[in-house]
Amino acid sequence: MALWLGKYKDKEIMKLCVVHADWIMKTVLQMREVISSFCDGDVEKAKGAFSAVFDNEREADEVKRKVLEELSKGPFHPMDREDVMRLVLTVDDVGANAKSAARKLNFSSPTELSSNVMKGLRELADMLVEIVGKMKESIESLLQDPKKATKLADELERLEERIDDYRVELLVKIIKIGERSESFSSWLMLKEAVDNMENVADKSEDVADLVRMIAVSHS
Repeated sequence: MALWLGKYKDKEIMKLCVVHADWIMKTVLQMREVISSFCDGDVEKAKGAFSAVFDNEREADEVKRKVLEELSKGPFHPMDREDVMRLVLTVDDVGANAKSAARKLNFSSPTELSSNVMKGLRELADMLVEIVGKMKESIESLLQDPKKATKLADELERLEERIDDYRVELLVKIIKIGERSESFSSWLMLKEAVDNMENVADKSEDVADLVRMIAVSHS
């Protein structure tokens, strides 16, 4: 009976992890809306989109707290508890960096940006939506098909490498803007926003490692 309860508890907590990942996905989608509005020069719309980023990330925090609370209760193997705790905290870091990127972009100005930089920001945002979508799918697959979860984790790693290469190219263009920028603070916020965007991908890759670990231990 204790073993059965443990397995049931595993599944219920993993379902909460999926809900948490879904709110993080919504956060990243709204981050993309901030970036799109910023590149359109619509500062007010970007600020409105950030409010949705903030709200979604706060909802994710509430689910994270529920997961951590459930992990502290009842029968649960200590190693499993640690793996799931690391998973939910790392997924949460994805949302925190998405929120930071959106916030910092709202402290920058699009007036000095070239069309190439704006195009780069949009495309990087699209790539982040893709990688976080795969991250969410890999967590969902832990409940249904651990082998598929492992395959998705491999895809996540390859996508992160592509994002990293793209981010370096974009950063070179942004640094050139900084050399002639009239507002150092605006340029710095833009650069730091891109750093946070990179962290969204990096943390998604970290999630891939944890998904692989959990999938192997439960296969």
